[in-house]
Amino acid sequence: MIAATTLLAQAAAVVVGAGGFESITAALAAARAGDTVRVTAGNYHEHLMIDRAVTLLGEPGAVIDGDGRGVVLYVTAPAVISGFTIRGSGANQAREDAGILAERSGGLRVEHNTFEDVLFGVYVKQSDSVIIRGNTIGGKNVAIPLRGDGIRLWYSHNGSIEDNVVQRTRDVVIWFSNGTRVRRNMVRDGRYGLHYMYSNRNSFEENQFIGNHVGAFIMYSSDIHFRGNLFADARGTTGRGLGFKDSENIVAEQNVLVKNAVGISIDNSPHTQGVHNQFRDNLIAYNDVAVVMLPSVHSNIFLGNDFVDNMRPVTVSGGGTALANDWRGNYWSEYAGFDADDDGHGDSPFVYERLSDDLLARHDDLLMLNLSPALELVNTLTRVLPFLTPKPVIIDSFPRLTISDARRISTAAPSSRHTAAFGFLLVCAAAVTLVTRLRRPFRRLG
Repeated sequence: MIAATTLLAQAAAVVVGAGGFESITAALAAARAGDTVRVTAGNYHEHLMIDRAVTLLGEPGAVIDGDGRGVVLYVTAPAVISGFTIRGSGANQAREDAGILAERSGGLRVEHNTFEDVLFGVYVKQSDSVIIRGNTIGGKNVAIPLRGDGIRLWYSHNGSIEDNVVQRTRDVVIWFSNGTRVRRNMVRDGRYGLHYMYSNRNSFEENQFIGNHVGAFIMYSSDIHFRGNLFADARGTTGRGLGFKDSENIVAEQNVLVKNAVGISIDNSPHTQGVHNQFRDNLIAYNDVAVVMLPSVHSNIFLGNDFVDNMRPVTVSGGGTALANDWRGNYWSEYAGFDADDDGHGDSPFVYERLSDDLLARHDDLLMLNLSPALELVNTLTRVLPFLTPKPVIIDSFPRLTISDARRISTAAPSSRHTAAFGFLLVCAAAVTLVTRLRRPFRRLG
């Protein structure tokens, strides 16, 4: 066996430009495993194949341009690719055109590159222990369905995705990839900030998912840890900050979920008896609905969270209650109780029950009247007409009286102009549709 010191001694620096090779392709053909191919500033219109463990290092101003065709860099070895602007892949999703497409490249490192006008940014298949770090990835200027994914891992375990900025792509995808660490990334203006399936024992820390249709959606997975992430501005009919389907052993703590259509969405999670998901110490604020569940959802623990000025704190889709889940020690801005013994917790439980919310859960066509005077009148009637009283949606027996960290609120608060405009639209909608929309639900209640 050749000693490591011998390999280092044999390694060479191969230069492209400035008296060296005229093309990167020629330099790679001449390089041996362990060599560094150093590329000087310039525009290189090439499509590269990297099939050995070299370091491909771009000096400032080094651009690899695929001229709008195919894959720009195709990698089948544990190479290091750093310091380039990589631009101009093809636009064919079926061919998986990409800035970098890597297959069976365990140990690959893609660091500190800028991707421009690429379909897929970094697409990794069947490659373990890959590091994707410090890159800026921008997709093609096309409609979201025509874009590719900024980063995609497929059957690639124990990788790291860190300190990247991904924008105007479709998704960041992690499928069939266990033991992945995702930290300090910014993902914005796409479809799914994180599209995640069949992947276990992964962690997500201090990422920002902003302005995507869905912040993150986790499906068919277990043992996932979310800590210190921001999920914001996921709007529209599919807008979800953080969603779960058929997933369990989830811990979500110290995250901020603000200004989404739905803060947290839960469907059949957990799906195994005796298993729990935990949501603790999160700020869930200024969402249309803080938490949406299906009626069968159970065994989720909500502990020590701050529910602040959401239009509705908890909704069960199709009606019903969320009492099969554990709600303890949360702050609820709707709570109007007292703390006579000064222990920081209300003397009476927080009970959330509103007939208008039950109507909204059962009749989607009433959503445009949310927060309108008409629905507030329905809630007032429940206090004087006992036969209209709904079942409690949730009960928190130990509600907190103060927000755990007021500093998080100041950075998450919506603008006053946005709030006023939205309220005006709701009042207008109520005035137009009050009689026609409410008559049918009241007949059914009778």
